Amino acid sequence: MSSEFPVKERPTARVIVLDPQDRILLFHANLGQSVDPVLRPDAKGFWALPGGGIEAGEQPEAAARRELAEETGIVAAGPLPLVAMRDVTFVWKARRVHTIEHFFFARAVSHDLDTSGWLEGDKRWMSDLGWWKLDQLASTNDIVRPPGLAAFALRLSRGDLPASPLLLPRA
Repeated sequence: MSSEFPVKERPTARVIVLDPQDRILLFHANLGQSVDPVLRPDAKGFWALPGGGIEAGEQPEAAARRELAEETGIVAAGPLPLVAMRDVTFVWKARRVHTIEHFFFARAVSHDLDTSGWLEGDKRWMSDLGWWKLDQLASTNDIVRPPGLAAFALRLSRGDLPASPLLLPRA
């Protein structure tokens, strides 16, 4: 990655949410530019998990709970196991952003969603919050972040939670 851009550190917390039918919750991030200009110049966004930045002094699990409630209306009951992490650097708005992503797992008791907590800034680039069948996710040609999410979510749906957080691939 080019060093011409200033670096911003932004740790994040994301939640892999499965509903009672083992569907996964995703939203579309509309970037207006390709996240993979070489292989997918036509892809102006990608599908992603609910979540966002960890605020100063906030613990990752607390951030995951806050972001989940703000973006989906889901209030997670019980502990959220940390199932994976990912170390990623990318360019966003002429800045290099370095993030350590923390991925937590939650089971939703309902498929009901509420996007009234979306901030105005979120509404400019987030859309289409909804549930995906795991086989549909595995077969999509759309870009999904993190890579390998469908297979990992299938593992979690079977109750196979890792003993310690897995390190997910960058690309």
